[in-house]
Amino acid sequence: MNVASILRDALAPFEGIGAWLTLPPDNPMPGLILLSGFIVVCELVRFLLATELTRSRLVHVTVCLLTFAVQALVIAAVLAFAARAYPERAWVNLAYAAALYAVWWLAGMATRLARADTEGADVGFMSVGAVLTFGVGIIAALVV
Repeated sequence: MNVASILRDALAPFEGIGAWLTLPPDNPMPGLILLSGFIVVCELVRFLLATELTRSRLVHVTVCLLTFAVQALVIAAVLAFAARAYPERAWVNLAYAAALYAVWWLAGMATRLARADTEGADVGFMSVGAVLTFGVGIIAALVV
């Protein structure tokens, strides 16, 4: 067996996820729910790490990446992937990304319910993430 067939067999159960992340016109909800869940998990992991392991440099870097870079780049990659699959829906997908940013903000603010002194939804970091996300999304919409 070669490496390609091993990888293909290992990733076979996840083929449906790739189809969901194209945000198909007939049913984009599974992909949006998956992305929303990813955002909520990132926010909860960020909160957990920041409150439990406060003295670790590695945790600090991980928290900073989870605060904006990971989420923004995943949404940007999905926008580019979806624009390639359905070019006519690229501009609609930008509206979905805006809705995902609302989910992101709500999930960040929900962490403040558990501990009021946390960052919550850091609008500054989210703004930088929006520049990344929507920049890639607009370029993908214009190119396809």
